[in-house]
Amino acid sequence: MAETGNAGQDGSVPFNIAVIGGGIIGLHVALGLIERNIPVVIYEKASELKEIGAGLGFTETATQCMQALNPSVAGALGKVGIATTGSLRWINGFTQEDIRLREKGTAFDFELSTGKKDGFPGCHRGQFLNELVSLVPPDSIKLGKRIATIEQKSKDEKLVLKFSDGTEALADAVIGCDGIKSRVRQIVLGEDNPASYPHYSHQSAYRALIEMDKALAALGHLPSGQLMYLGPKAHINTYPVGRGKFMNFVAFIQDKNDWPDNENLTAPASKADVVEAFSGFGPAVRAMIDLLPDQLDRWAIFDTLDHPLPSFSYDRVCLAGDAAHASSPHHGAGACVGVEDALVLATVLEKAGHDLTSRDNSITKSAALSAAFKAYDNTCRERGQWLVQSSRYMAELFQGSAPDVGDDFDKFKQQIRERSHKVWFMDWKDMVRRAADDYDARVRA
Repeated sequence: MAETGNAGQDGSVPFNIAVIGGGIIGLHVALGLIERNIPVVIYEKASELKEIGAGLGFTETATQCMQALNPSVAGALGKVGIATTGSLRWINGFTQEDIRLREKGTAFDFELSTGKKDGFPGCHRGQFLNELVSLVPPDSIKLGKRIATIEQKSKDEKLVLKFSDGTEALADAVIGCDGIKSRVRQIVLGEDNPASYPHYSHQSAYRALIEMDKALAALGHLPSGQLMYLGPKAHINTYPVGRGKFMNFVAFIQDKNDWPDNENLTAPASKADVVEAFSGFGPAVRAMIDLLPDQLDRWAIFDTLDHPLPSFSYDRVCLAGDAAHASSPHHGAGACVGVEDALVLATVLEKAGHDLTSRDNSITKSAALSAAFKAYDNTCRERGQWLVQSSRYMAELFQGSAPDVGDDFDKFKQQIRERSHKVWFMDWKDMVRRAADDYDARVRA
């Protein structure tokens, strides 16, 4: 017998939602629905909820969206959040000048500030995830549930979710938040569609944690704050983590070749690979690379730019977060835009629920849910796909390969400023209004 979640227990619930994927965005979506008394169950393929990766940062727009979504989400971030400077800094890492000799606070060539002291509250992914999980009722999370198919027998019946363990569940609508390798995306688009899969962005990342004492000894004051080192075909971003005990090191290197294994996005690598890529950079960068361990992992950067989705909405199934618009990390805003997705979905589904409990029978449940998802798509897809494109372009800027900019530093600064401000300062209240109006127009049509 299929599960039906917790819908209809009090006789007044208009529909129930299945969220596929229990990561950061799946939890945001679920908590937004819970705040609005919409029954929801998260189905997660893993046997436990956990996040890979150390750091996660949020724009002020994203934190305001969290507050509007569910104040407990903003509170969860507050519990694990880490103060930041509120600005980003860049320096020419290719110069042969020894930039370690520059005065502290003026070593960088360009700084862009949010205008607020703590403009980018950061957190440890795993800690934030744990706080979010604690806010979800235990019976609303089902682990070990790998989605296999989603079947719709008729417009008026619940969708049938079939899992690889042979179990089934019923839901009126499904939101796929199952990440960059989304199975829900494959289900709605078809397994032969190239848009069902992410594709290699021809950038690889090499990551390491370096003890801060060693970093300071080799680099002077440079590791004490965030700093990005620019150069041809490669760049490095560093910043303190672990309450200043470590310097987080991430090097991005262009790669003209195809990635050999689309199922496994990491591969063994060595320090020698990074040494070769940065051999022409300045003395400070070379000294930094000397601190790396001999053995590293190489992370392929995949995204959805090459084959963008034609829609985020497919009748009573939709996609959100990385499942909809997986981005490279060069804007550092993929999760931020996913939070925006969650707020819009909560907004339009709340309106659908209100319509189905307060209007006459002129609108069906299926029509209301479909209209909600179409309004979400119309509101969020353009920005989500712009982020994917712009993030790839940011890497080109950092590595001097943007065809319209090259090594013109004034044009570089202009592009960085315009694109960063578009991410940071979006009018989220207008976004919510537009989504609500779009939904209303569809159900009245």
